[in-house]
Amino acid sequence: MLSQGFAAAWDTYLRAGSRLPPTPPPVTPRRMAGLAEVLDGGETDVVVLDAYGVLHVGGPALSGAAEAIADVRRRGLSLCVLTNDVTHEPEGVARGLAARGLDIRPDEVVSGRSLLPRALARVDGGAGWGVIAIHPRDIVARHPALTVVEPPADTDPAVWDHLQGFVLVDVFHWTPADLAAFRAMLARRPRPLIVPNPDVTCPYQGRLTIEPGGVALAAAETHGVRVDFLGKPFPDIYGLVQARFPGVDPARVLMVGDSPHTDILGARGVGFRCLLVETGLLQGQDVMARFAESGLWPEFVAPSIGPAAEDAALVAASST
Repeated sequence: MLSQGFAAAWDTYLRAGSRLPPTPPPVTPRRMAGLAEVLDGGETDVVVLDAYGVLHVGGPALSGAAEAIADVRRRGLSLCVLTNDVTHEPEGVARGLAARGLDIRPDEVVSGRSLLPRALARVDGGAGWGVIAIHPRDIVARHPALTVVEPPADTDPAVWDHLQGFVLVDVFHWTPADLAAFRAMLARRPRPLIVPNPDVTCPYQGRLTIEPGGVALAAAETHGVRVDFLGKPFPDIYGLVQARFPGVDPARVLMVGDSPHTDILGARGVGFRCLLVETGLLQGQDVMARFAESGLWPEFVAPSIGPAAEDAALVAASST
């Protein structure tokens, strides 16, 4: 697993401004105890939940997450999980959440992988393109025009030469040598990327990973590579959410996330309200300072989706 420090990840996000959607107007965040207090205001019809950093951090469900989901259902509100976790199809994401005791159905999960067929249609179904993923054969089974590319450090660079572009699904299985080999390959011959997961980083068991979005942004900045981003914060993924809840005023949709550049930017950009929880990317950070640096402000801030004291203990335990 490739990891990085907060400063490096945050700097990547700040430098990426011109390649991200426009910044929404500022608001003044209200400090809340958790999701329930926001819902008590009666201004929400649909709750959209991020997964990593909100419901879990790579291990067990965060305390209060299962109860928060149950509370949403008791209130009769609609529910959706919107995630940049694209290692598996949405059905696989739902199974992973269910294994953590979280009541999420497969049809309630939307990810950037949901947009992959549309993106591949724009490049002749992926003919002449390679796919880089932990489980690439699952993707090739659905999109047979793609070619499986093994980890870069284990691949003769000549194997890459005939490929016209790459679907960069995940890099969790990469080593530093793989990252270096991939960068060298793009330096030698820049080619376009399709990236279902635009995240720069992800909180995972006490570390911050390097994610495909960060790799792609570096390629765009350094080599002018064209990147087709599919997931949050880019608007097409929110279009899928809105299509699931036709007729719902976007202002009555609440996004619960942990990342300003992913969740606040994307959600507020399409008119959703946003609750940022401090159990993910900004854990231990001065959140108001980070909002000011990024120019990205949520309507609400809470220590966690559920009971703050219990969540803090679980997050700390997962870091040891």
